[in-house]
Amino acid sequence: MPPISDSWPDVNASLNALESDYADRITSMVSFLQPRFTQIAQYASSLHPTRLPCRIITDRYTWGQSFAVFEVLFNDGLSWIIRFGMRPMDVYFNTAAQLERKILNEVAALRLVRERTTIPVPHIIAYHPIISPTNPLGPDAPAFVLMTAMTGVTIGEYGISTGGPGDPLQGDETNRPILHRYLRDIADIHVQLSRITFDRIGSFVLGEDGHVTIGPGADYGLGPFGSAKEYFKIQADAYEKLAEAELEAFEAESSDPTARLKRQFVAALWRAAIMPLLDDRDDKGPFPMRHGDLHNENILVDSTGHIVGVLDWDCAGTVPWEAFAVPTFEVSGDFADLGGGTREERLAVHDLFNRALVEAQDKSALPSGRTLADLHNSNAGHVGAYLAYWMFSMACDYDQTGRALHDIIGLPDDMDLAFQRFVAAK
Repeated sequence: MPPISDSWPDVNASLNALESDYADRITSMVSFLQPRFTQIAQYASSLHPTRLPCRIITDRYTWGQSFAVFEVLFNDGLSWIIRFGMRPMDVYFNTAAQLERKILNEVAALRLVRERTTIPVPHIIAYHPIISPTNPLGPDAPAFVLMTAMTGVTIGEYGISTGGPGDPLQGDETNRPILHRYLRDIADIHVQLSRITFDRIGSFVLGEDGHVTIGPGADYGLGPFGSAKEYFKIQADAYEKLAEAELEAFEAESSDPTARLKRQFVAALWRAAIMPLLDDRDDKGPFPMRHGDLHNENILVDSTGHIVGVLDWDCAGTVPWEAFAVPTFEVSGDFADLGGGTREERLAVHDLFNRALVEAQDKSALPSGRTLADLHNSNAGHVGAYLAYWMFSMACDYDQTGRALHDIIGLPDDMDLAFQRFVAAK
């Protein structure tokens, strides 16, 4: 069997597509690790059941925002994956404290998923969440996680596009059964995670006794929260701070002198939209477990569309039901609002997923009486889960996210007139 990393994107092409500062974070990490790969391989071999020799494949690696990722290949063909925490991107993101929370959160999350569900996930072999004298790879070695590898491909390898607007089958009707199976499996994952609940909102902490509890959020260390309203208030506050910030990249790309005011207006719309949609009966929990970064690149499938692996659980945590409602933007018909394309095509995926959700969910409902399918179809789910994702990633975008919020609130005015009144009142 060929190495798993053979199917990873070309390293040089991927690096060339990045901004220089981001690419440097990756290449400097690889340069630091290069003279240490032999020691890392020896450590991995010591953890193999029969201590087989292995090597780190260094010419084909990948990465995300927080980790550089390498394949560990044993002489018998067995593969493991080792992820190394990269240096901070700025004073806020991927700090040592944040990286430690993310690693400990992922370890605990995978423990929960393996114990309480049938969702296929990696098995943790070893980890060390900080740079310290006790790091088995050396006192100056980066934080790391060593885990089993999972085989499979993304749904895109079969010519199915779930990550954007338009026809997901791209005109190939022979792939429809694959898409159907894929959506049914996501619905099953969604239902299984809904059954893992805690009485607080936050990220997972694994105690020395193996018991999992809820602690502060892995991303920015906020919480834990005891109610949905408290969680969404903090989220709304964060969007308003984002809107008010000196976002040089966005300002440089815009010739609109009101760009920042428009972001502030959209942040105010999000707060005004979400708060009336919260149901008091679900406000105090229990709260379900969410993956937090579930999209096609983190989901592996076989040739039938059956999901054989779900990766990257470092963003997992418990959330309000409204934030849980849409497991991935790829199964929301409202994606047409933010990406163009044919709305009927996106709604077809939305409805197909919703039917699968109805079939997968048992008779139980939330304290409010709502079902997962109800939430997926609701304005509460649209704002709390779907638009919340775009609020951050699109930096409170006026023309797309803002107009979607304006329509949901049902304001009687034209949005541009509403914005003018917002400016006049400041």
